[in-house]
Amino acid sequence: IPVARQMLRTDQAAKVSGEGYLLGTIMHEIAHGLGPAFARTASRKVSIRESVGPIYGGLEEAKADVTGMFGLKWLVDRGALPQAKLEEFYASYVGGMFRTVRFGVAEAHGQAEMMEFNYLNSRGAVTRDASGRYTIDYQKMPDAVANLAKELLEIEATGDRQRAVAHHERLGREE
Repeated sequence: IPVARQMLRTDQAAKVSGEGYLLGTIMHEIAHGLGPAFARTASRKVSIRESVGPIYGGLEEAKADVTGMFGLKWLVDRGALPQAKLEEFYASYVGGMFRTVRFGVAEAHGQAEMMEFNYLNSRGAVTRDASGRYTIDYQKMPDAVANLAKELLEIEATGDRQRAVAHHERLGREE
């Protein structure tokens, strides 16, 4: 919450909550279980970790984050969680990105946050305003999260190392 207050527009930082962060984390952990364990090649089955290669950790953490957020929206859409909480969930998610990325991109979670942030920024879902603070476009977040989740799930499902590397090179760097 303190980092979010420094980084997000004041009214959006006020929506960041422990509950929002907790639910995002729970959904993140559930989402780790999504996807196949193996990619099939012409000659054998290969673990997804082996197939994707060294950037698997960051890719997996990003997949869990965005798929977890997709799952929260799914629960809201079906009335299992209140619609009024959706902006709180998104604000807590973005606030959590700023918290984690400050530890750097040498670690899987930091790599994931950088990939997610750069993707959301490229889609206009998170932008920097004239004051230097970041603003969440709550209308753009659902599609951006869904599209990134689809991309990451496809990379893992196919074990496509070239696509994973290209994704990481495009989005996994500090700008």
